[in-house]
Amino acid sequence: MVTTAAPLRGPGSLKLSRLMLGTAQLGITGYGIANGSGPADADALLDRCAALGINCFDTALEYGDAELKLGRYFASKPVPFIVSKLKAEPLLDRAELEKRIAGRVETILERLGLSTLPALMIHDPAVLLEYGASVADILRRLRRDGLIGRAGLSFGANSDEQFAYCGELIRDDIYEVFQLPLNVLDRRSIDGGALGQLRADGKWVVARSVFLQGLLLRSADGLAEPLAGLARDALARLTAIADEEGMSVAELAMGYVRDTPGVDALVIGAEKPEQLDDNVRLLAGPAVSERARARIESEFRRVPELLVTPALWVRANATNL
Repeated sequence: MVTTAAPLRGPGSLKLSRLMLGTAQLGITGYGIANGSGPADADALLDRCAALGINCFDTALEYGDAELKLGRYFASKPVPFIVSKLKAEPLLDRAELEKRIAGRVETILERLGLSTLPALMIHDPAVLLEYGASVADILRRLRRDGLIGRAGLSFGANSDEQFAYCGELIRDDIYEVFQLPLNVLDRRSIDGGALGQLRADGKWVVARSVFLQGLLLRSADGLAEPLAGLARDALARLTAIADEEGMSVAELAMGYVRDTPGVDALVIGAEKPEQLDDNVRLLAGPAVSERARARIESEFRRVPELLVTPALWVRANATNL
């Protein structure tokens, strides 16, 4: 069974699994650099989640029909902790912004078959830069009206830059749940101060991109240049560190994020039930020594942005993805 995360603050402190299933693979074909053609068999994955004690799910309007599949599966079952995300593009005025966010929340609820969404995340912090505290007011109204249970924010790949302009705004109590990228190659959320502040403020933090969308679990063969060369070098160095620790690169990658102070849960996608089994096993794996952690942070202090930003990967020129 999967371990339990630190409880969320507030009434009825929720007991949540430390592993959260990312559901992009349920609705998007071939999501992730290491995945097949997909989409995944939703019922098989969700059945295995129930067996393993996984009760947290990350989804979004942009994930194809993932929300619909979750809604159908849980229609006659207890509602788990579902986090959905939405993008709120800059509009003309606050009234239009509120109308757009409320409308999208209603769409999410309809797709999931729920009257209250357990948690809503704003997908892009840029909207906070545009509208400031107005976003918090809108989220507070949605919570007051019973449309959402909790609110939060999902940082993008450039979490350090985003935190620099919205760090004070997200200290508002309405923001309880956060998601940010973190892995053995990408410490921007730490170096930029985001994770430290969120931890100090008692926010609930979910780390994503633990395996860098699967890049850390495959060879560089078949990737396009220059990504292939960057990946080959990084994987060789990670393998050397893992070998010294007597563990696999997967165990090293999972343990590094799992044991980072301030991380409450890890969101990881899967295509097959067997991958869920593997992730639960990795979550219970060995600790990463301070020596190995220090070496990782030294060797990968400056990593090319291309290597750690999936949005920049040139998929059109790569094979075997």
